[in-house]
Amino acid sequence: KFFDGLNLVLQLLAVVSLFMSVVLVYNTLSALITEQTNQIGVMKALGGGMPTIIKIYLTGVLAYGLLALLVSLPLGAWVAYSAATYFLNIFNIDHSAFEVSRSALLMQAAAAVGVPLVAALIPVLRGALITVREAIASYGIGGNFGGNPLDRLVERLGARFLPPPQAMALSNMFRRKGRLGLTQLVLITAGTLFLMVMTLSASITLTVDNELARRGYQTRLTFEDIQRRSRVEPMAGRVEGVVSTELRFSEPASLLKAGQRTKEAGVGARLIGVPENSRMYVPKIVAGRWLRPGDDRVIVMNEETALDNNIHLGETVTLNLGDLGKPQWQVVGFYRQVSVVPVPDNIYAAEQAIFQATPKYNAGRDLLVQVNRRNAASAAAVTKELKELFERRGWDVADTQTIYEEKSFFDNFFAQYIPMLMGLAVIMAIVGGIGLMGSLSISVTERTKEIGVLRAIGAKTPVIMGMLVLEGVLQGVLSWLVAVPLSWALGQPLAALMGRAMFDIALDYQYSTPAMAVWLAMVAAIAVLASLMPARNATRISVRESLAYA
Repeated sequence: KFFDGLNLVLQLLAVVSLFMSVVLVYNTLSALITEQTNQIGVMKALGGGMPTIIKIYLTGVLAYGLLALLVSLPLGAWVAYSAATYFLNIFNIDHSAFEVSRSALLMQAAAAVGVPLVAALIPVLRGALITVREAIASYGIGGNFGGNPLDRLVERLGARFLPPPQAMALSNMFRRKGRLGLTQLVLITAGTLFLMVMTLSASITLTVDNELARRGYQTRLTFEDIQRRSRVEPMAGRVEGVVSTELRFSEPASLLKAGQRTKEAGVGARLIGVPENSRMYVPKIVAGRWLRPGDDRVIVMNEETALDNNIHLGETVTLNLGDLGKPQWQVVGFYRQVSVVPVPDNIYAAEQAIFQATPKYNAGRDLLVQVNRRNAASAAAVTKELKELFERRGWDVADTQTIYEEKSFFDNFFAQYIPMLMGLAVIMAIVGGIGLMGSLSISVTERTKEIGVLRAIGAKTPVIMGMLVLEGVLQGVLSWLVAVPLSWALGQPLAALMGRAMFDIALDYQYSTPAMAVWLAMVAAIAVLASLMPARNATRISVRESLAYA
């Protein structure tokens, strides 16, 4: 299951990488075509046809793709080998053979060369289709702004609530709506992914905390053989730090339906006897009910086992207990088990009902212990002392586990995935910043004359820089406003899907509200950093250069 989850994360990484390639190539070619519009017009005036122009630009894209492939092939192979070694070492599996997948090479070549060529087609065709008159007489960015209701609404809002420079920054953001949409797509994807990853992490934490909160004990000891309660519980109760104890009956069992062994049942199943009114551990009930005082031969079983074997509430099944007999039981409830490793399917029944159905009485195998100081050190000390005490009596203890050890195991297991998912979110955030930088750079190129006019009428460097930085920040905030509700809508189904696909458990959902503030700060910082270079370039344009720009 671990490697199934890892494979899912890597596939997601591949999709995100392809999406990044498309966006970066599209933005880069758009910027290049915009900057060289006049040159395209000159080439056409001198007889250069559309095929020639397309060939020039696509040849450049192909050259960059081949260069990227040359770098990424050895780098990708090395990273893949290192990652495989790391994850296999987690399971103590030696991995020393270096092998290269042919299918991976073909897919990488297609991603490095084919995807950029496809992504470049739209901006290249747009540039190649422009006429000589349109290219030479281009009026930059402002020619058609203000001709629709959205433009007029933006201008009215800016004029009413913002000073003139900031109002102009707001209007500039909406002048190229196609480019704005593409930049927003990357930023929104990055924000949504980041918020969903944080929500998945919060849901995992909540699931583990809820599962451990259902345990009223701090440590558990499992005996090799069944022990008498009258001897074990009084002895354990005299150990310093022990508040209460409960010895539960536990016996391997095979589940039979209509007299036949079911598809999955019986493999690692255990019948657990629960004393009346016990609160040491109550699993999460997802259908039916939990055990009640006075219950006779009724059981609560794992929901997944019931689904696999078509067992429904109210049905009667047989439990094969070996030498203890084959009593029949009615299914009254299903529980959901939270675990990251294969564990026996526990079947819970009332303790007295088990004692009436079998030759056993007031005996058990699992000792659940409450300690007075609920921390890892106290639980470990009590566990050690109890184990030594019982083994001095000749009672072999097969296994011990504190809830703190279990929590540490949960945390260590999930820690393998969350950093990878966070890495995806960070990559998307970086790409969003690069896309925003490219968008603002194109905007500066298109508004060269406009910036010259502003400087000619007295606009200082801080004002021009502030306008462009504010434009970037507004784009970041706009993406945040869309990403928050989108991540809220997609968070729960994604958490359910990832929980089932990666961990084979149903997660308790919790949306991460602190992540909203974290992402707002991050996207604002990304927007400021992405805006600084285009803004600085804009301030370096002199009045003479800008007004003479063609």
